[in-house]
Amino acid sequence: MREAGSVVVVCVVAVVAAAASGGVASRDARASPALHVDGGFFRDADGGVVILRGVNVAGDSKMPPFRPVTGPSFFDPLAGWGMNVVRLLFTWEAYEPEKGVYDQSYLDYYASAVDAAASRGLAVIVDFHQDAFSRWSVGGCGSGLPGWAIPPWVWKSTPDNGPRCHGWGASMIIDIGMHLSWGAFHRDETGARTRYLAMVKRVAARFADRDAVIGYDFMNEPWGDEPTELYRLYEDAAAAIRAADPSAILFVSPHALISAGGKSGLRKPSFGNFAFSPHIYDPAVVTLGSWPGGTLDGPFGNMRGVAQAWGVPLFVGEFGAEAGVGNVGAYVRTLYEQLDRGLSSGAQWVFTPGWAPGRKDGWNGEDLSINDGAGAARANFAPRPYPRRVAGTPTRFAVALPADVAGRAVELDWQHDPGAGLTEIFVPARALFGTANLAIATTGGAVCAAFDDRVRCAATGAGAVSVRITAGAP
Repeated sequence: MREAGSVVVVCVVAVVAAAASGGVASRDARASPALHVDGGFFRDADGGVVILRGVNVAGDSKMPPFRPVTGPSFFDPLAGWGMNVVRLLFTWEAYEPEKGVYDQSYLDYYASAVDAAASRGLAVIVDFHQDAFSRWSVGGCGSGLPGWAIPPWVWKSTPDNGPRCHGWGASMIIDIGMHLSWGAFHRDETGARTRYLAMVKRVAARFADRDAVIGYDFMNEPWGDEPTELYRLYEDAAAAIRAADPSAILFVSPHALISAGGKSGLRKPSFGNFAFSPHIYDPAVVTLGSWPGGTLDGPFGNMRGVAQAWGVPLFVGEFGAEAGVGNVGAYVRTLYEQLDRGLSSGAQWVFTPGWAPGRKDGWNGEDLSINDGAGAARANFAPRPYPRRVAGTPTRFAVALPADVAGRAVELDWQHDPGAGLTEIFVPARALFGTANLAIATTGGAVCAAFDDRVRCAATGAGAVSVRITAGAP
């Protein structure tokens, strides 16, 4: 810790030691509740900027019985990896298997999963998830919408979702039946769109009083014309959700194919308190099974460009790669470097505790789970530092990870707001530096202390401050 007056040091250490360790848990349990959008950041009620970093849960949520979360311990690895948010998959098929008939037990299960995540200090984004429309679409390789949502003039496949479906992403592009189903959905030709709006309103009503639920992602990787069909869908879905849960953050996703790195053509929504939430999967990694290297400046520039034009935060809803991809570690590090550069939030795909070498993620033979069957991190993930909460406004965050541990460093600059409480940085010290001892240098009157992979900082006045964290003496 940098030298300061002894009284100041003692007081700050006492304050940070007493501070709650979970940055974004249920609002009843945390000191800074009510996340909301403030310009390009998520901010809590005490004025602190919250950076959301976490993971999607879970890969096998798309298949019967649709209920992989077994209790609070299910989320233990995520808390240990410093995460503060989960994008929790919600499967419409599981909730409304017959048109107009709801399975209340699935909603009860989902509520228990929300509570389990909250008990481990994790905020929840309700992700209305689909892939290629339905399990009865694209040769039985999709997920999400109930079979009854497919119009009667479109051929239904028998659900498969086994290893044969591994190439589903390419297959859906040329699948005429899927495109016909999406067209009918947007035109509400069979009432499926109306049922969707009723469904999201019911779900929002159930979770309006669950403070861990910070918001809703309208539709995972949807299809449709962005300026017209998707824009209208989101406007209507926002009205439905806000009628039940007025303070929820809404996560706006572009067309499915934008996940390859293109720039979205969505119009800016008319509602407020929302984030832009695209996905990114590098085409070379997906098609060639290897990362050739690079910066990903183009795709992230496109994503940041839309978020900045709209004046909202960027939350990258999905990114990642199969663990067996060549050079996967460097690819994933590059993704996180881009998030750090933009002070952006995001959730990696995917956390599947049921992963096993034979079943993999449990859907379409995919193998993107960041954990193995024993709960350990795989080659496509490593715990990484990030600023969980900033008392004021962050201006720069960077992590240097050379092979030589002695050269590694974590740096954060921000404009400090003395009324906004403490700044907290997640720093997995042993994984990063090989020691629990940290050397912390500050400027601008900041005083910091380290506790259990958290570095917490206060400052004596407003203005520019910074902290640099390196390995301490053995």
